[in-house]
Amino acid sequence: MFPQNANPQNQSQTYMQTPPQTFLPATPAPLKSNQTPLVQEKTLQNIGESPNFLSNEDSNQSDLNQTINPQTNPILEDLQSPLVAKSVYLSLVSPLKNILYVKQIVPIEVKLLVFGAYSGIKTNFISSDSSVSVLNPQENWILNQDSSLRNTFYFRINQANFTIPKIEVVVQTSEGEAREFIEPISSKAVALERKGGYSQVVADNLRIIDTKITSYDSQSNLAVLQMRSEMGNLFDFHLDSYTQQGIESKKGDYRESEIFYYVVVPKSLDKISFDYFNTQSAKYVELQVENFSQDDRISTQSDIKPKNTLQIYKILATIFLIIVFFGLYLYRRKKLFLILGIIVVVVLLYLLSIKTGTTLKSNVEVRIQPTFNSTIIVTTQNPMEVKILAKKHGYYKVLLEEERIGWVREDGIQN
Repeated sequence: MFPQNANPQNQSQTYMQTPPQTFLPATPAPLKSNQTPLVQEKTLQNIGESPNFLSNEDSNQSDLNQTINPQTNPILEDLQSPLVAKSVYLSLVSPLKNILYVKQIVPIEVKLLVFGAYSGIKTNFISSDSSVSVLNPQENWILNQDSSLRNTFYFRINQANFTIPKIEVVVQTSEGEAREFIEPISSKAVALERKGGYSQVVADNLRIIDTKITSYDSQSNLAVLQMRSEMGNLFDFHLDSYTQQGIESKKGDYRESEIFYYVVVPKSLDKISFDYFNTQSAKYVELQVENFSQDDRISTQSDIKPKNTLQIYKILATIFLIIVFFGLYLYRRKKLFLILGIIVVVVLLYLLSIKTGTTLKSNVEVRIQPTFNSTIIVTTQNPMEVKILAKKHGYYKVLLEEERIGWVREDGIQN
């Protein structure tokens, strides 16, 4: 296989002993007169300048430098500006219940965290419709032990499809105004449609505190009900079954409210009954009172059938004082008793001159209370003889037929 003078082992050793070769960098071949070089050399003007090998990259590099220049790029300019830490956080503590009802009072509790000093807090409610009413928009914030603040806002649902408005809080800090908000909450409520004795009241609780039922005329009774509710719309109390009714007076708010309600009912009715919707049990609750006249209970008009004896007592007491003072004068012969006796005589003459009987004009409204919006008991068709019991705020308190009491304006009295 090998030549005679060839030794594979000696040949391998010869190869290994061959000195390493050195390679010089390639030198481009000389160009001919009509050839264009593949790479054009560019003379460096300054030491350290990097050459641009492609001429069209010069403009691209210029555009790139302009893009990353913060002075000409507003995005990079914003990123290089100092960051401001958020100092106000507003969160919802109590979410809405799954089932709500139209006319229901809904509480929503929120929590506010403010980092740093602040001088004032303002709450705004931003709404695009009237499906919800804010009942306490100016409620003050309460400071907790952990330095957070809390507040509970109450909303009344007016429509089946409703939206809780956007809650925005503006805090005056040392660095200026800081704003935080809770997005609007949209939901649906159940519209309560019930006929008969439904009072239109949706509340956590409603109870009758006191009642007074008196005879209104030969066919009807006048019922006075004092009622109190908690977390309800008691001021909307109304019974469709009766035509003559009204709220005489009211006080309180959505948390706890109280009214005096008047209604004229037939005497043939055994009980006055109505119901309201209890939001705690999610059921209609019926309330009722006996429909019979009783004069020893309390109402806003405590003397619906009064015994007009106060005037008589005043006259009798005056006569007694006259006798005493003149008797002392005759016994002691002191002018002081004579002067006192004369003064009491003048008082007696005044009491005797007080008008107790008068006549009402035609078409005069007789009301339960001396207010312009009070419930009307009756409207006179013809002149009516009445007795005057008292005078208050431009109204006369008069005793009508069948011992009914009412109030009429001064201009309703015939001269």
